[in-house]
Parts: sequence; C-alpha cells; structure tokens
Amino acid sequence: MKSNQVYGETQNSQLNSNAQIDLSTILGTWINSNQETEWIRKFTITQEGEQVFIDAYAGSSPENWGKIEVTTYVDNLGQTGFSGQYDLDGVEPLLAANTNKGLCIIATFLKFKNGDRPNFLSREFYYKLD
Repeated sequence: MKSNQVYGETQNSQLNSNAQIDLSTILGTWINSNQETEWIRKFTITQEGEQVFIDAYAGSSPENWGKIEVTTYVDNLGQTGFSGQYDLDGVEPLLAANTNKGLCIIATFLKFKNGDRPNFLSREFYYKLD
C-alpha cells in the first residue's frame, strides 16, 4: 500500500509541468495565531506578473523584514506552498511554507550570523485576513 493511500488520498501522477499553480489560496495578508511571537507576526503575499512576493513583519527587531521574491509549489493534493530566503542584519531566515485547511504553516530556519545564538527552527500558524 502506498503511504498516501493510508489517508484515503490519491496522488495525481499526471501533474502537467506546464500547468499554472492556483495562487488564490495564498495571496493576501496573513496573521500569526501567536501574537507574542519573536518572529513573523504578519505577512502579505502578492503577485506581480509571473513573480510572487512576501512582505513580512516580525515581533522583534528588525520588525520590517522587507519584500522578497518567493518560489511557489503545489503538493499532490493541490495545496499551495512557498519558500524564500531573507538576509537580515545578524540572521538569515529561510522560510518553507505550506497551506492546509485554510491555514498557512511556516517553518522558519534561522541561521544566526555572529554565533551568539544557536541556529533555531520556528514553526508557526497563520490565518488569512482577506
């Protein structure tokens, strides 16, 4: 039995490599369910032509992480995800996100440049405003 059959889901092995990803589920503003977070408190995903961007705001300095281009993905169930890399003073956050049941889950891999903190993984949940 294939692992995806355990959950009663089927994988579309005929995914068309030329197909467009439906970005409607991720476009907009998202708010962290934990407003006390040190990391991303809110973010906005926008599309400009073929490019997709994230503009993130954190709960601690620097609060405005700025706008960067992200790469989008779709999984075997049609759920959308994205990844992106920031380069901030003192830290390089790598974002890996997926959507599921109306939420966006971001795993943020934080690599600290000056070594004063151990590298850190943050996994947080976001709900969409619009």
